[in-house]
Amino acid sequence: MKHGWRLAARNLGRNRRRNLATGASIALGFCGLVLIGGYAVRVERFLRTNTVYLQQVGHLAIYRDGGLERGVAQPARFALSADDQRRITSVLGGTPEVELVGRHLIGMGLAGNGCTTVPFSALGVEPEVQARVLAHPEVQAASPELARPLRGELLARYPNVAGAAALSAGLAELLGKTRIHDELAASPPNGSAALAPDCAVRTGGARADVDANVQLAALTWAGTMSAVDVEVVNLFHTPLAETEDGTLVTSLATLQQLYATDAVSYLSVYLRDARDAHRLAAALERAIDAAGVPVRVYPFDDERVGPYYAGTMPFLTSLVGFIGLLVAAVVVLSIVNAMTLSMLERTRELGMLRALGFSRGQVLGLCLREATLLAVMAVGVGLALALTIATMINHSGARFSPPGVPGSILFLLTPTPALCAALATLIVPLAAGAAWLAVRKKTRASVVGLLHEQVS
Repeated sequence: MKHGWRLAARNLGRNRRRNLATGASIALGFCGLVLIGGYAVRVERFLRTNTVYLQQVGHLAIYRDGGLERGVAQPARFALSADDQRRITSVLGGTPEVELVGRHLIGMGLAGNGCTTVPFSALGVEPEVQARVLAHPEVQAASPELARPLRGELLARYPNVAGAAALSAGLAELLGKTRIHDELAASPPNGSAALAPDCAVRTGGARADVDANVQLAALTWAGTMSAVDVEVVNLFHTPLAETEDGTLVTSLATLQQLYATDAVSYLSVYLRDARDAHRLAAALERAIDAAGVPVRVYPFDDERVGPYYAGTMPFLTSLVGFIGLLVAAVVVLSIVNAMTLSMLERTRELGMLRALGFSRGQVLGLCLREATLLAVMAVGVGLALALTIATMINHSGARFSPPGVPGSILFLLTPTPALCAALATLIVPLAAGAAWLAVRKKTRASVVGLLHEQVS
């Protein structure tokens, strides 16, 4: 039908009050969907970043077969030896999707300050790899607060400090190590006697924080006692609240010295695109097995390596989906109501159009064009409103504390272009479909019936 869209646009201006109310309901519904979707994107990015980068699981975590379940209890049997590591990195080196590979050692033991000891869980990292991981653009966009130490600098900044280590804020408090290497270097103690803490003193200059030294004791993988001294160079918040009181991070070499091994617990693989994780997991597992190392490759959203991500996302998806259904129902009812009333008022007009030679399909198409135009304009207004609100919130500095995460983070809404486009392609056809349901019966009536119904 020639000039159908122009005619549809003119028809929308005939009942401005009703169309304005209908358009407002669509615009507000679309705005709500964009905002809740932006929140869901923000939470997903935060959880993914925490799992992949901050917990240093990687997009893929490579363990020896059985190592994830039994590696802590039997580390010598289920670790990856130096030869295993060479074979695995050789396979990964030929995979273009891989951006970075990190080697990690997990262990436990007792940390002491000269007066008391507390249990710790340690992660040995390659300092240069850790620095690259925490400086990744995704980390800086999603979790800049948790990527930065509370005090001090990353391990890579201390190549000349023997046994440089980082303590979680809770573990530092338990050990009384509230001052770090840089602070003590800037204000050295007066006299060597001050370096020996008085265990009976809990306040003042003779506490455990007279130095930044912590003693680590553990059993080697051969079963003998071992100990090393580490120097606290930074304090940090862990990504999860349950690990806040017992986490220590140090260099891979220091932890390997403590456990008298050259093996690692797992390799973390960082990909250029997170969407490749599941596809590559199976392919790399087969390739590494063929290289002679029996391994299991876990994607980051596997509940065995990323339980927080795997447990939260299904709930969040269900919540957003339920809200989306409610908004879609409101849009459908608004369109159906508006078009039904419009058809009741325009029955004679429809009959005249049919009498002038318009087919049923052309009349129906005109009504669908009106609903589509109304929906498109409402979506545009709703998108502008949503982006304005999101910008205001993102610049407000508002903070919140996610469940299970120590400290607080910025409250951000990140409605991506893909999200907005997907929601628009949902709302506009939904509005057209609702209009079709409302007017199809009217357009099937006879010309005489349409004219007679209006007159009567």
